[in-house]
This record gives sequence, structure tokens and C-alpha cells, in this order.
Amino acid sequence: MRWLRLALAMSLVPACAFHPSGSELAPDAAASDAAVDARFDDGGSDTDAATTDAATTDAATTDAATTDATTDAATTDAATVDDIIHVRAADETIGTGDWTLTTNATVRTSGTGAGFSVSLPAGVTFSSAPQDPSGPALAILRVRNLTISAGTGLRVVGAAPFVILAERVTIAGAIDAGARLGEPGGGGSTAGAGVGGNGQHRGLYSDGGGGGGSFATSGGRGGNAFCATGCTPDTTASGGSGGARYGDPQITTLQGGSGGGLGPVPAGCNLGPAGAGGGAVQLYARASITIAAGAGINAGGGGGAGGEQCFGNWSAAHGGGAGGALYLQSPSVVNAGVLAANGGGGGGGAGQDGAGMDGSNGAARPTPAPGGNGNGPYSAPGGAGAAATTDAAAGGNAGDAGNGGGGGGGGGRIVIRYRTMLTPGTTTPPAVTAPY
Repeated sequence: MRWLRLALAMSLVPACAFHPSGSELAPDAAASDAAVDARFDDGGSDTDAATTDAATTDAATTDAATTDATTDAATTDAATVDDIIHVRAADETIGTGDWTLTTNATVRTSGTGAGFSVSLPAGVTFSSAPQDPSGPALAILRVRNLTISAGTGLRVVGAAPFVILAERVTIAGAIDAGARLGEPGGGGSTAGAGVGGNGQHRGLYSDGGGGGGSFATSGGRGGNAFCATGCTPDTTASGGSGGARYGDPQITTLQGGSGGGLGPVPAGCNLGPAGAGGGAVQLYARASITIAAGAGINAGGGGGAGGEQCFGNWSAAHGGGAGGALYLQSPSVVNAGVLAANGGGGGGGAGQDGAGMDGSNGAARPTPAPGGNGNGPYSAPGGAGAAATTDAAAGGNAGDAGNGGGGGGGGGRIVIRYRTMLTPGTTTPPAVTAPY
């Protein structure tokens, strides 16, 4: 239901020091990122959420063997006692069965094949419901006690935001609704209300980079390229602007981040995608939410693709995607891990020495996702994505006949609502906290 009363206290919680614990979500170095990627690699079965329809999430259209328990949610789900924002009163029920996830799994929140890649236990259900009061339809998992074991990840993809309604939620592993380059996290978008602007082409060879996608904070502007060759008088190929900000700090509507803008694409050239937006995840627990050290939830934006060398006309890079949304509600919220909705890095422009590098995806740590490097003369680097309290960076500018870098993606939103206990832990960007 709607949040019917204003919170008496609302504050920004600064990111605290993060202490690596050796798990895949520890924020130290590229090896940790590689481990996180490996944890959620499901063999390329994920599809672009932009091609799916959130309205088709209804469990009735999915395979019961893989998406739902054989029991009827209407007769087995237990009533809740709280007003749960985004969820209609009629849908405020939790499951009657417990689930401990001990193997990596993927949930697709909408479209063909919506559901889980593993079978659900009896008393645990998955279905679609309208969002209250408005917004994209929700994909809701109902469970009594949910545990995600250490070393285990749940990957979230599809067009609909993902909601968990439970008695207790304990996360020792990870929930990953982050975008991966051009693939959005569940509830994120390849375009969206804050999509980054496209770069310009001027003269014979000058190309501006794509702007970063936006959500809570603005994406970085794409890098410019000066134009003298083929331009009379001299002019500039402007990079795309960062997208428009949207939504509100309280996350009145549960939705994900927007995608980055495109650099110009030369004829016959096959470039990678702009960074997609991070997803949207909501956890409600009637008793408690506990996130262990080294564990966490990620809704980061995707990195933008680097420019390519194409038939004598090298290209600029694409912008990074914006971070998505995380919403936690429980009487007791104890986070010893990390909650992240950072922006993705912009790609690097192509140059004399080869293609530019892709920007990095927004990761589960309070440091910016780096932009991709350029590659020799005529190139420029991409801008870093937003993280913690650091805004997204603009893509690098290029000289005459050059190729600008993509702008970094803007930051997402995090809200934590609690009653008796709050340990916010590391949140990036800083969380808005409020009692209920």
C-alpha cells in the first residue's frame, strides 16, 4: 500500500568503511569482481529486459515445475501485519514454506520463461501483481524464511521490479540485480526516463561520446571531439548530455535505472550497446532482514561499450547506465555487508591503436566503476560512474578527427525503513532511512 504518513526522521547515512572478508563481494581489486561475475554466470541464458513485457510475469503463464510451488498462494500464504509500500493491501501476504538457496539461481521477472531457474519448495510462490499506487508491475516471491547461503548468488533479470515478502530474510551470499553492459538488471531499462543523450558526428571523422544514463543523480556528459578536418569553420562534435533525473528520494515508485546514450555509429559498423540501467529490488520481512559481512545486494548500472575501428572511420564510445533502486523494510534491519546502486563507467573512444575499452559495470563497493580506456591518438577515455557521494564523470574530450569517451552513469537510490533496530552498514549511494 501507499506510504500513508510522513516519516518523523529521515537522514542520509554516509558510507562507512568496508572491511574485506575474502568473499566475492569484498570490494578489493579486480579479482573480487571476477569472482562475482563467475558466481552469477548462467551460461548466457539472460535476455535483454527491454524485449520483455512486465505484464506477462503472471505465474499462470510460467512453468509451474520451475517457477512456483504446486500449492495455491491464495490458500496457503499467511497475512502480514504491516503496510508494505508498493504492494496492494490484497497482496500483502507472505509464504508458508522456508527456502534455503544453496546453488546459484536466476529469476526472470517478466516475459517468456518468467520464473526461477530452480524449483521452489512447497509453500513458496512466485507471481505478478500491480504496483500500488502505480508503476511497473511487480514480480513477487512469497516465502516464510529465506536464506541465501554464503558463496551463493541469485541473479535478477527481466523488465519487472523484484519483490520478496517474508517473515525473515538472511543473506550470506548475494542478490545481483545489476546491469551487465547492455543487459539491464531486473526492473532496469536500456532506455528509460533518464536515458543519456547521443553524441554528434561532425565533418569527416569527429564523433562525440554518448552521455551517461541518470536516475537519482545525473549521468556524465559524453566527451566532445574537435572538428577541423571537413569542418568550415572549425566546430565541435558535442558529446551527448547526461539523462534527466527522475523519481524521488523515498522511492514512491519502485523502478530501476536508465541506459546510457550512444556515440555515432559509422555505416556498416557493429558496435556494442550503451550501458543499461540497474534493476529494482524490494525486501520486506515481518521480523528481520540480516545481511552478513561480505554479502550484499547490487543494483549497479552497466558499463558502456567502447568505440570500434570501422572501415576507416573510427567511432566514439557509449555512455554508462545508471544505478537502480533498493528498498528494505523490516522492524529489524542489520546490514554488515554492502547495498549498492552505483552507475556504470562510460566506454573509451577508438583510436589509432585500436578499439576503445568497455566501461566497467557498477559493482558492490563504494568506489566508482572506471570508464574504459581509449586506444592511442584520436581516442579519449570514458568517464567513471557515480558511487557513494561521488557524481558521474564526463567522458574525455578528443582532438581533431577524434572520438570522445562515453559519460559515466548516474547513481541510483536506496531506502531502509525500520522499527526497532537499524544497522545500515555500507550503502552506496548513502541510504535514506526512516522509521515506520
